[in-house]
Amino acid sequence: MDGLRAVAEASGVPSPDYDEWYALLKHKLIPQLNEKTFLIVAVMGGTNTGKSLIFNHLVGDHRSAVDHRAAGTKHPVCLTPPRFSQHSGTLQRLFEGFRLVPWENAAQPLEPSVEHRLFWTEGPNVPEQLLLLDTPDIDSDAEVNWERAKSIRHAADVMIAVLTEQKYNDAAVRRFFREAAEADKPVIVLFNMFDLKNDAEHLAPWLVQFCNETRATPLAVFVAPYNRTATENLELPFYEYTPDAAAPFGEPVDLRKTLGELHFDTIKTRTLLGAVRQLDDPQTGIPAYLRKIEAAAERFAEALRTLENVEEAAVDWPGLPPVLLVEEVRGWWNQGRPEWSKKINNVYRTVGESLLWPIRKATAMIAAKPPVDPMEDFHSAEYRAVGEFVAKVIGRLEKLGETSNPILRREILDLIGGEQRAALLERAHRTLESLTPIDEGFRAMLHRHLTDWSAEYPQAVGWIRSADNIATVARPVITVSLALTGVGLGATVVGQAALAGGFTAGGEAILHAGSEGIRQSTAKLFAKIQEDFVTDRSRRFYERFHADLWDALIARLRTGATIADSAPFRDCIAQLDELRRTESV
Repeated sequence: MDGLRAVAEASGVPSPDYDEWYALLKHKLIPQLNEKTFLIVAVMGGTNTGKSLIFNHLVGDHRSAVDHRAAGTKHPVCLTPPRFSQHSGTLQRLFEGFRLVPWENAAQPLEPSVEHRLFWTEGPNVPEQLLLLDTPDIDSDAEVNWERAKSIRHAADVMIAVLTEQKYNDAAVRRFFREAAEADKPVIVLFNMFDLKNDAEHLAPWLVQFCNETRATPLAVFVAPYNRTATENLELPFYEYTPDAAAPFGEPVDLRKTLGELHFDTIKTRTLLGAVRQLDDPQTGIPAYLRKIEAAAERFAEALRTLENVEEAAVDWPGLPPVLLVEEVRGWWNQGRPEWSKKINNVYRTVGESLLWPIRKATAMIAAKPPVDPMEDFHSAEYRAVGEFVAKVIGRLEKLGETSNPILRREILDLIGGEQRAALLERAHRTLESLTPIDEGFRAMLHRHLTDWSAEYPQAVGWIRSADNIATVARPVITVSLALTGVGLGATVVGQAALAGGFTAGGEAILHAGSEGIRQSTAKLFAKIQEDFVTDRSRRFYERFHADLWDALIARLRTGATIADSAPFRDCIAQLDELRRTESV
């Protein structure tokens, strides 16, 4: 169950910690099915009903302080049979959530503390296999007090409901014992501070009212009179109430002996089976919890399907700057030259560029534009393409965020809510900056195309090699389609700059040569190189951006969508079936 609980909480299913069935499973069934068992009897009731006084009479000693102030007892006190220390591990499992503290004096349980403590010690008068507990008020103004009392109720087998004329019909008291009755917890009713002479005729209606409101059927009903001297001396008499008898109150009884004579096996079986029935309750037990998990899984699956069907975003992506492509082509070209030719060509190129530099600069000054670094220009164009892509991503996410699916709405808000939009663009730019435009992969692709082309047009290559004149290569803008989905991803070329006579873009001719056929074939070659460059670069950008943006989200959605098919979920169903078989035996 703990494995399923962890997965369920990660998928947005509330923790069952405060559900009655989970508390019974954790504090009743698990500890007692595999351990030496004890009958746990807890003295419980509202403020100023005398619980600690009754507890001290049961254990035959002043182990719990009698405080006449409201909510005096802050922590439970447990008295165990003699030689119980060998079973102290059992006590910790029965009362998980409490820190066990050895009892030293009666004042300890009165000390306020946010820590849940349970004070325990062995009692020489406690019957074998019986654990007796005094508890905090179940109707305390301090929430922590009734939380502790509720935890004790989950572990208890029998509760002694200490009532008074003022508290038998209190709303908080009724609610507390009604929840116990729903788990089929046996209850012994004890009316304390009872006036045997004047209140006898009222006891029957009080009892009927209490039982009707709580749906409890008491194992027995006792009364204890108000007697201060007897209280201080632990000599308070207890009378069993028999409504149909001629004398409803007989001789005083030994309440401790009565508890010791309880039918251990019968009561233990009853409380365990009651816990099992509450676990299997279709509305409030494990079945209801499993339905919540299945509903959460379906919400995750719906969110995943929605992301899988996100439309594509078409983005204009720039090709490589001509001067950089020319340099790479020259690198390949130089591989076919003799060494003396390489040296002369390099000298001519260097001298030519030096002679042309003043002219280029003057032209730029006349045009009132500073010289543009081709790589900076390329990066700027890519930044614009990425900005366009991110804007389309945000637009798609905004539309998705209108869904009624709360899981998807929360995830999308985490991605694009508030300042996250600027962060999303920054992440996209960082992703782009991590990609080198010209790397060994690009050069391998370029050289492959050029080698294939030279093999297909040997005469043209020979003519071009003799002319050795590559002037410029245009940088086209190619439109790619990036799939904004959590499953499919890629960058697919859907359009490119036109080929018309020679390859042109923005008025720049790709290649000047003496033959129309050469120009056409060369134009197609460089168009293909640019297309492959843009396809590969945009694909690598999108894969990295996708991993940064979507992968964790998709993993969370897939985990949530499959929770109802997970091993912990199947194990829980199998264990519930086993409990049902146990109940039917």
